[in-house]
Amino acid sequence: MFCLTCNSFSFDLICKKCQKELLSPTIQKRGDIISFYSYEDIETLLKYKYHPFGSRIFKILAKNSFKKFAEVYQEKIISLSIDDKVKKGYSHTAILNNALKSKYITPQYKKLLSKNLVQYAGKDLNFRLNNPRDFEYRGEKDISVILVDDVVTTGTTLKEAKEVLSKFGVGVEFCMVLVDKRW
Repeated sequence: MFCLTCNSFSFDLICKKCQKELLSPTIQKRGDIISFYSYEDIETLLKYKYHPFGSRIFKILAKNSFKKFAEVYQEKIISLSIDDKVKKGYSHTAILNNALKSKYITPQYKKLLSKNLVQYAGKDLNFRLNNPRDFEYRGEKDISVILVDDVVTTGTTLKEAKEVLSKFGVGVEFCMVLVDKRW
C-alpha cells in the first residue's frame, strides 16, 4: 500500500512521516469553536468521508487532533457528535467523538440527529438557511457538553444544534471541529 499524500510505501493510508509533518494540528479558537487544521491542508482527506475507507482516514485525523486534545483536557464533561448516523459503513462525526474518550470526557452517540436528509456539502448559506437540519435531541437534560462536528462552513449547523440543545437545558461549553473554513 502507498501513502495517500506522498506515495511512499506505507502500511497506513497516510505514512507516519506525513502524519507528523502534514497532520500536526495547529489549534485555532474562534468564539466557542476549536479547530485543528486549515481547510486547504486537509481538503483532499476530508472528501474521503464519502468513501468506505474514509473511516481509516478520519481515525488518523482524530488521533492526531481530538485525541491529543483529550489527553490534556481535565474537566468532567460529555461530548456529543452532530448527526452521527452511519453512512457508508461508519459515521465520521462518531469517529471524531470517540477520539475524545478519556478519564474526563465521556462521548455519547446518536443523541443529536437530523431529521432532514439533505446534504450540505458544497451548498451556500441561503440553501442551508432554507433547509435546516431539523435536529432531534434524545439525551440527558441540564448538562454541559462539547459539540463535535467535522467542518464549520457557515456555522448554521452548529447554531441550529445549540438552539435545539438549549431547549433541553444543555449548555455547549465549546464546539470541536477538524476545520473552521471561516478562517
